Amino acid sequence: MPLVSGCWDRREINDMAFVTACAADRTEDGKYRVTVEMPLPGKISTVGNLGGGGGSSGSKAYFIDSTVGDTFRQANADEQRAMSRQLYFAHMRVFVFGEELARDNIAQAIDVMARVPQNRMTTYLVVSEGPGADVLNTESSMEKTPAEFLRELASQAERHPRTVKRVTEALLAEGQDPYMPLVSVIETTPGDEARRQTYVKVTGLAIFRGPRMVGMLKGPQAEGVLFALGEVKRPTITVNAPRGSGHVSVIVTRYRTRVAMHRDGDHVSCRITVKAMGTLAENTSPYMYEITRNLPRLEHEASAAIANEIASGMRALQEMRADPVGLCNRVYRLYPALWHARKADWRESLYAHIPVSVHVELDLRNSGNATSPVAIPEEDLKS
Repeated sequence: MPLVSGCWDRREINDMAFVTACAADRTEDGKYRVTVEMPLPGKISTVGNLGGGGGSSGSKAYFIDSTVGDTFRQANADEQRAMSRQLYFAHMRVFVFGEELARDNIAQAIDVMARVPQNRMTTYLVVSEGPGADVLNTESSMEKTPAEFLRELASQAERHPRTVKRVTEALLAEGQDPYMPLVSVIETTPGDEARRQTYVKVTGLAIFRGPRMVGMLKGPQAEGVLFALGEVKRPTITVNAPRGSGHVSVIVTRYRTRVAMHRDGDHVSCRITVKAMGTLAENTSPYMYEITRNLPRLEHEASAAIANEIASGMRALQEMRADPVGLCNRVYRLYPALWHARKADWRESLYAHIPVSVHVELDLRNSGNATSPVAIPEEDLKS
């Protein structure tokens, strides 16, 4: 009889609702609003033929539900009571923290994702500028579901995207803080006013001090921090041509970042070294950087621009007293006696006073197919 009992604990696919994205927000009364997104398999193929998103008929290929509870699990339980299928989180691709929740505390959400075996430690984590539910409710015409679009954004934002595992490790590490990509809902008008639409964009980094977000970095500062972390992907550096006549853009194709700590008695200093290779991507100036003697000048200018971004980003982090780069984690590993002497208030007594120097060496390998600035008369070219 035991051999013919069948699969007593089986789960039929038709009885499960696969959650591919989740967003968590903090309400005004201190509760949690949890929003889940589930694809609708019966509509995905049809919607894909109509161009993705909601299709021309307005029928979406996914379903979004949102409930409020005192805890995450209570909110999920309330959602389950309104569904004919069992919520299944093992295929969740991305988790979005709303801004208010991120500033308050992300520890409970991380605890749920790390504790329940059904959740995967490879789920991507992002922070939204504003409510996280708004991000999931923003349709994307490039992908069939917002979950897939967010996953691709997070994957392209860094060399090693922030996952539950990486953020948990940063929270548990000595002298280190987590960070996550910052996404924002952007409104644009392609053409006439009637075609106004919204989309989601990675706009910077959300910086944490422990489990609480303490600030956001955008623009060059965010790129500089990613450079220091060795996480930025194919950055483009634009510098002014000599005497303010046009601009030159360089794409960094390869680079390596090294963070070294040096101790002098009770004082610690940091040196960040970046060695990079790049290619000339655009030249709107009359200067002929293809000439060998001009390349060192462009390399120096681009290297200085990268160094300024890194230095600016590191200053912003020290002002926030947040250490996602892990300078103090290196102190903990290299100089344990000094770390234990300063551990009680390491952010103020140690981290805030670490001088950071930056050295960048950029080697330009080629200038593309053009041998001189295009569409500029020969008599106006400058060597």
